[in-house]
Amino acid sequence: MPSFFQNTKSMTGRLAVFFTLVAIVVGIFCVALISLVLTWSEDRVGERRIMIDKQQAIQYFLAHPKETSVQLDTLTSAFHGWQDVPAALQTELKDQGDFLGETGEGEDSRMILSTTFTLRGAEQQLILVSRIEEIEITQQEFINVIAIVLGLVVLLIGAFTAILTRISKSLIRPVNDLCEQLEQHQGNIHHAFQVPSGAAQEFQTLTQTLNQYRTEMDQLIKREQAFARYASHELRTPLTVMKGSSSLLAKETSTPFAKRQLGRIQHATEQMLTMVDALLGLVRYEKSQTNAPLRTIEANEILNIVHKNQAQADAKKLQLRSDIHGSPMTQATPAVLEMVLGNLLRNSIAASSSGNITVSMTDTSITVTDEGEGYAPSENSTGHGLGLLIVQDLCQRYGWGFSIRNRTEGGCEATLRLPVITLE
Repeated sequence: MPSFFQNTKSMTGRLAVFFTLVAIVVGIFCVALISLVLTWSEDRVGERRIMIDKQQAIQYFLAHPKETSVQLDTLTSAFHGWQDVPAALQTELKDQGDFLGETGEGEDSRMILSTTFTLRGAEQQLILVSRIEEIEITQQEFINVIAIVLGLVVLLIGAFTAILTRISKSLIRPVNDLCEQLEQHQGNIHHAFQVPSGAAQEFQTLTQTLNQYRTEMDQLIKREQAFARYASHELRTPLTVMKGSSSLLAKETSTPFAKRQLGRIQHATEQMLTMVDALLGLVRYEKSQTNAPLRTIEANEILNIVHKNQAQADAKKLQLRSDIHGSPMTQATPAVLEMVLGNLLRNSIAASSSGNITVSMTDTSITVTDEGEGYAPSENSTGHGLGLLIVQDLCQRYGWGFSIRNRTEGGCEATLRLPVITLE
């Protein structure tokens, strides 16, 4: 039954199934109850009638002590002792003592009373036999009663259907309409949610509040996009100046110390420019991810990212290696890929004191493997922190899978799983 309810997804369908089951259960209960009540009533009527006949029988035998039986009426016979009682009843009741109840089925049904009375100071046996089937309802009458009960159940089902229809219009239909609108207009920020005019006031208020929140959210997103766009644009200009000035200054610098510092400035400037380019790319295609152009990640792009992090690896005497066996496709800009892969590389460099760091690429994944200390979620000193949060957010933005695990042989393995994209 639970799986049947799960297959009935809409609230209206589930309520319809529920009310139908309730009506069936109520119908079965009513039929069973009426049958029991009829049977009980017939037994009680027969018992009361034979108790009334008992007094008449006692009076008769007191007045005629030599008589052994008497026909009280067309239904009931009374016996003074067991000698005239039918043999079948003698066998069944003679050893039971006092007895009151019905025996037999159908036309052979009898109401039996076995008791005693006092005659001339001595206790005498008294047996009354009544043909109870004569006063019980017939099979046709029983069928008629059950038909009436079933008719009432049908009326109940009709009433439940009418109630369900009214509830559906005022309570359930608005919920279904809102769900359909959420599914159909998920990416349409200009769509205003609506519910039927006859919906309950709570749904009207809910719809108005939902539209208000959606408008406020749209305005907030637009403000954030505008801020990111303006900030990225404004940052790019001074960074470009810093990059050009540092290049000119490098030509005039002769001391090794100054050259090293200028190299660090140029490297930091390149990283900041990459971040700004990635931010601009995200803002440009934020409204609709499908607008981002599809491109192929080439081996040279990976090698270039590895080369930009070579200096940090050399400072710790680490070996950076590349293993390219495919060219996946993506909608992420080169700056975004450099930010993601650069963060993973810098994390591996920070967490390693020796050994190799390998960047592998296939048609469906990019993996960074190191031989360092491994990954600890609560650890911040090795660089596993904000960088991974950035990676996770960007992966979610482009539908990439991201996982990081410790290798049994030591070190850590971070994997980007790129979805297979085909050109239409």
